[in-house]
Amino acid sequence: MTVNRIFEPSTTSAAGISGTLLPPVDYRRMQREIDRISLLKKIVPAITILLLIILVLWPVLNNKEGSFTLAINRLDKRAENAKLVEPRYIGIDKYGQPVSISADIAFRKNNDDQNYYLKNLVANMKMYNGTAARLQASSGRYNAATQEIILDNPVNITTDNNFSLTANQAKFWVNKKIATGKNGVSGTSPFGSFKADKFRLDIDQQILHLTGRVKLHYIPDTRIKLPEIKP
Repeated sequence: MTVNRIFEPSTTSAAGISGTLLPPVDYRRMQREIDRISLLKKIVPAITILLLIILVLWPVLNNKEGSFTLAINRLDKRAENAKLVEPRYIGIDKYGQPVSISADIAFRKNNDDQNYYLKNLVANMKMYNGTAARLQASSGRYNAATQEIILDNPVNITTDNNFSLTANQAKFWVNKKIATGKNGVSGTSPFGSFKADKFRLDIDQQILHLTGRVKLHYIPDTRIKLPEIKP
């Protein structure tokens, strides 16, 4: 007897096996994802570095030589007296040296007033040779049109090379870094002390002019290093 048998795959078994198989992998899609991640790894650091460079160079690129504008002139107009608490300005002078001006309070008496009144003013700056200088006053009046500050008693100017000046009143030009006064001045320097009625100080050039009942006490055998005058 001959028996012809036809073997057919079991439907149940095939279904069971197919249920455990993973979907096919799309290698092209995976490669695109890998390429995209690699590109982001290159672009993101480059953008970060570019933003840091812009933040560092922006004060220099936006600087107008010999010109300074305090942020307080951006005060909004309002019915009451406009006021800023702890205003601060940072700029670059014509020699590329930083200038920082701050105060406890800045305000103006009315919206049409060009003067801004400052309390506890501090100006930190550097001479063209890099020596640090500091100007302090209990109060001051900044004129936005002329960029000058009228400083009230007491006014102190000090530098890192042991120079100190104290005046009862002074006028300070921000963009030129020049201070003048006519109501008395006294101070000390590496070579001695001085006193006079009037003064004119060029902070950048380190030149002090005294007039009116000038008194100078000179310390013998003191070596004086004259500053280099830069045009």
